[in-house]
Amino acid sequence: MKFTDQLRQENDPVWQQIFNCPFISGLTDGTLSMDAFRYYFIQDNKYCVAFYDLHQKIAKKMANKEQAYLLNHLVDLCNEITERSPIYDELKLTQAEIDSVPVAPTAYAYITNMYYQFEEEGIEAGTVSLVPCYWTYTEMFQNIRKKGYSTKPVYKDFIEFCSGDEFGSLNQKMLDLTDELADAATPEVREKMRLAFQYSSEYELQYWKMCVEHEQWILDQKKSNLLAQ
Repeated sequence: MKFTDQLRQENDPVWQQIFNCPFISGLTDGTLSMDAFRYYFIQDNKYCVAFYDLHQKIAKKMANKEQAYLLNHLVDLCNEITERSPIYDELKLTQAEIDSVPVAPTAYAYITNMYYQFEEEGIEAGTVSLVPCYWTYTEMFQNIRKKGYSTKPVYKDFIEFCSGDEFGSLNQKMLDLTDELADAATPEVREKMRLAFQYSSEYELQYWKMCVEHEQWILDQKKSNLLAQ
């Protein structure tokens, strides 16, 4: 069994919760609030900046030039901030508004953990910490596309982008890279990779929950409540 297949199998209980979480079900049937969708895009913009930065930082440390090229190339092929610009326009979401909102606690923790995996546990753990983002989106949205859905036009645009064949091909490149790294790794490094994948999978679940709850830092929440009074 491939290393990535083992990881997928081990994390299935978490992934099933992701696939059935309120954000995804509401996105699919159109009941998700537009506020939650805008919140997702604001926080995802911040996440993507760090996500792509990590691709480049990890690539610089890789001895294998082909693997390094792949990570750098994926940043160009999968620049969601650029490719989702029509949805940003539809939501009337500007960079100024995004910059005015603090990164949410769960997004901060997820980003921090990916940097930790790379900087403290190594390039293998750092690489695999990126994979659940690619893979959960690919599997989840391709399944939604196969089953069919009826939802708001802007949600439909998002689902079609995430379920596209191009995005799926990028995911497969990441899976192949992960298996290559695992095949060359020691048992100790493979264990670090396993944990990095697990942590990112669990953060993916918490991330979707965060968007429904409009998670804020405690003091920011208190300020918002005062302003609302």
